[in-house]
This record gives sequence, structure tokens and C-alpha cells, in this order.
Amino acid sequence: MVYNVLLYYQFVPIEDPEAFADEHRRFCADLGLKGRILVAPEGLNGTVSGPVESCTAYQRHMSADPRFASMVFKVDAADKHAFEKLFVRVKKELVTFRADLPSDPNEVTGKRLSPVEWKEFLERQDVIVLDGRTDYEYDIGHFRGAIRPDVASFREFPEWIRTHLADARNKPILTYCTGGIRCEKLTSFMLRDGFTEVYQLDGGIVTYGKDPSTQGALWDGL
Repeated sequence: MVYNVLLYYQFVPIEDPEAFADEHRRFCADLGLKGRILVAPEGLNGTVSGPVESCTAYQRHMSADPRFASMVFKVDAADKHAFEKLFVRVKKELVTFRADLPSDPNEVTGKRLSPVEWKEFLERQDVIVLDGRTDYEYDIGHFRGAIRPDVASFREFPEWIRTHLADARNKPILTYCTGGIRCEKLTSFMLRDGFTEVYQLDGGIVTYGKDPSTQGALWDGL
């Protein structure tokens, strides 16, 4: 049997996260999906695996819901389930950030750049490139010229940004992360905090690395 692994997220208001999670858990269980799905008032974030037919049915079901019609699925093939169980949990935030300013991407977020646009921006001399991941992730691999954030967790970013980028509020800043979700929150916070020109790599490193036009150019490391 052939399996797929789906990686996806969507920032969209969910009025009753508890009820949504209960219904979603039953639906995924009926399809035989396994993995980890987070539900919050600000949206949905999941990584699941299952037989190709089940994953296709899940994608069709979600795309038929107007709230998730634009949700992008990153799909990888597998020869078995990537997870042992199914977890659908409700959280206050899809990514724990705990900023002292509203950081809801449904309200404001940085301009998204396609892989081709991102590469063009990287080649400019007037931009600041900020890695939106932890210092450990940066050390494994990063975009050339990117700033290494001295943070061990995502929730440390607000203080780090105010300390290290205070003089860059009116400069173009490029942000990136693994799949895009952290930069949605990060750029939302930065715009709320007074930064004027903030961009994010649409789909994150995963999308950039698979894009045939860029082929991982200007990436150093694994």
C-alpha cells in the first residue's frame, strides 16, 4: 500500500475550536489518518499520514470548506504511516508566541514572496535576512547572509527583535522558516511593533527547496 504524508496550515478564524476539533477528530479517524493536528481560534495546523486514497479524500473535503479553500498541502510519498496515533488538540495559538502585541496573521502579516521573488530579494544589497527559526535550526542550514537569532524557542523572538533590530524598523526585512507558519506570526508581530517593510518566504524552506526555478540556490547547509 502507498501512503502520503500531508503538511499544511491555514490561518483563518475558527469560532468554536473545541467543537471543530471534535468533529475533525472523528472525520480523520474514519479516514484512517494518523498524525498531529492543532486547532486554535486563529486557524489549523497539521501533519498527517495515511493511504493515498484517504489523504486525497481529506484534501478534497478541506478544499470544499470555504475557510480552507486556499490551504496549500505539501505532499510527500511514504511506504507506511509516519505516525502511530492521531492527535487533534485545541491550543490558544497555532505556534506558541506569547507576544505582548496582537499577532494574528488573519489581521496583518508580511508580504509573501514566491521562491523566485525571494531569490531576487536575497541578491539585493539593501535587505536584512532574518531566520525565523531557533539558533539550533540555523546552525544546521540557513540562507546565505541571514542573521542567526540567539533564541532557543520561538517565544523568545519578540524580545530578541526589539533588542537586535531596533535600528532596522524602516529597512526591508526578509523572514523565513521551515514551512511558513512561524513567519506568518513573526511578521504579524513585527508590523504591529512598528516595522514598515517586512516580507516572508511563502511556503518556507520546504517549498523553496523543491522549486525547479530556484533549486535551493543561496542555501548553505543541509
